[in-house]
Amino acid sequence: MLRHAPIVRVERGSGGRSVGFRLTFADGSRGYFKPAQTFSGASDVAEVAAYHLDRLLGLGRVPPTTLRAIPWSRLAPIIDGDPRAAEVIVRPDGTVRGSLSFWIEEPLVPLVLGVGFERWFRVEPAPYLTPFQRPRVYLEQASGREPIVLPMDEEGRTLPMAGEPDREGRGAELSDLVVFDHLVLNIDRWGGGFTNVRTRGRGGPLVFLDQGGGFGPGMQEIGFMDRRLAVVQRFRRRTIESLRALELDALRERLDAEGFGELLDAHRFEGLEARRAAILAHVEARTAAAGEADTLAW
Repeated sequence: MLRHAPIVRVERGSGGRSVGFRLTFADGSRGYFKPAQTFSGASDVAEVAAYHLDRLLGLGRVPPTTLRAIPWSRLAPIIDGDPRAAEVIVRPDGTVRGSLSFWIEEPLVPLVLGVGFERWFRVEPAPYLTPFQRPRVYLEQASGREPIVLPMDEEGRTLPMAGEPDREGRGAELSDLVVFDHLVLNIDRWGGGFTNVRTRGRGGPLVFLDQGGGFGPGMQEIGFMDRRLAVVQRFRRRTIESLRALELDALRERLDAEGFGELLDAHRFEGLEARRAAILAHVEARTAAAGEADTLAW
């Protein structure tokens, strides 16, 4: 439906560094369109590849997302005067390709976390220096160039200590999120009061949004991402079983069906396979250290 539904209204999107548009279709349903941009954190291909990978793993956390081409003349007037408009990649035929995601009608609420929330998916106590913050801040603290301080929100206020999870299974959801981000190479998730970690309504299920910085064409393994994965000690059994069974050819077929040619090259598929192997190796090491019952805990 998203690929062909007639568009009756275009509105400017809100939030985020990249350009976005809210679309309303003839049947009243809505979507969110992120055009391909020169900004490195706004890859339409990454958004779509992440959706297909989410479905192949059986997670069901990424909203339905596809690629679509829309005439730039339909979009440009909406962001007239916005300097980011110059970053939008307009194709020779005058259209803009982008990721189009199904609009979630429930409010997307930042998950209320706190200092030490990592214990929800750990056997051992939470680490004192958490990698679940902006990479620059973590690296400065880890190197000793800045003192280690408790994580803060966007207003610079120290976050409170984490209590119990707000709902049953929240630890498993967050474990899945860290695994998924590692797999798609999405470094841009944590920090700023966890505003990019959101639920469908307050207390609702976690939704995985904004994978535009994933599947980069450069380095395919990032040490900082390894630090985040290493913190996780408990995993959902079916997630790990799905990861073991994942056929990358199935992902290739799904991306080919988008109809825009090769979306991920061999280099990025090799990186995806290497990251999958790294996750499974970490799970095996945890199983050897703590046992299967504590490692595949959900």
